[in-house]
Amino acid sequence: MSNSKVSYISRRNILKGGVAAGAALAAPNFFVGKAHAATEKLKIGIIPAYSFGLYWLVQDQGFAPGVEMDFSVFPSGPPAIEAMVGGSVDAITVGSVPPLAAMARKVADFREISICGDASGLFTIVGAPGLSSLSDLEGKKIAVTSGSNFDFFLGVALEQAGLADMPLTRINMEPIDAQAALIAGAVDATVPLATSRKLIFDKLPGASMLADGSAMPIDARPSIMDVFMTTQQTIDAKGEALTQAVAAFHNEAVGMLREDNDAVVQRMIAWQESVGRAGVTAPEVEPLLNGYFYFNTEEIKDVYQRGVLNKALAVQSEFLVENKRIPNMPDLDALVSDQIVSKI
Repeated sequence: MSNSKVSYISRRNILKGGVAAGAALAAPNFFVGKAHAATEKLKIGIIPAYSFGLYWLVQDQGFAPGVEMDFSVFPSGPPAIEAMVGGSVDAITVGSVPPLAAMARKVADFREISICGDASGLFTIVGAPGLSSLSDLEGKKIAVTSGSNFDFFLGVALEQAGLADMPLTRINMEPIDAQAALIAGAVDATVPLATSRKLIFDKLPGASMLADGSAMPIDARPSIMDVFMTTQQTIDAKGEALTQAVAAFHNEAVGMLREDNDAVVQRMIAWQESVGRAGVTAPEVEPLLNGYFYFNTEEIKDVYQRGVLNKALAVQSEFLVENKRIPNMPDLDALVSDQIVSKI
């Protein structure tokens, strides 16, 4: 595998001044804490990461009383995008890399209408017992979702360690399957969901942390934005409902997170239980939930006005093109849309 040198945008500079037709894993009837009337329904595809869970919090707390959100759970971005293209969901929460791949291939007329959070500090590479550093992956098998934020983080970590050209075998797997393969000894390492790391270490004593995004120098850390994404057709048909949901996320949900963090931690525990995960505790949830940087209303408006998301996506797109993950640079000016943020 040959990788080209790339430059990475500074996360500190990014935040300065205001700062994933695929089948769903499940489509449960989520427990909702506060009853409220709804005038329009939005079908949302959601991945069980905590930044995305704030949209469930909007529904749970009745922060957008004019909207009812019906959630389906997906393992990662690519199948969620397939479901949106197929029409089974209206919008999705997703990492920033899968939409770039889809947009580059002109799969549909996509729009990234908001940011759920900057997740760069939550990515890790976990290795099997006996491995102690990234250099130990030479000639080994690593399970990672191809063309995803996980794949991007792996490339960044290897690049920064001077190992971009080191031979290894990438095996394309969804994160849940990848963690099972690591535990079973079928692969040597994986880039797991943040919510899965504890399970890996519980089931695989001696597993090692080979790279940790939170330990990378802040100026070298890649900006990996989790986004809220839909199509132009859905914006045209359901723009008011999308505006209410996005406004509630950045105002009420982020506000509650900052002002009553313990209560949000408890609601995220309930959310994780509702999607069929093993029971989690507050000490497990809190560092993952708060490991993201979330934008309030003023901050998200500033991010869009200054083109921060466009710049971060340009860096990722450059990486994906140079490493032959996508065929060409996507149209970022079309992909990043302020049609909703400008109205909140």
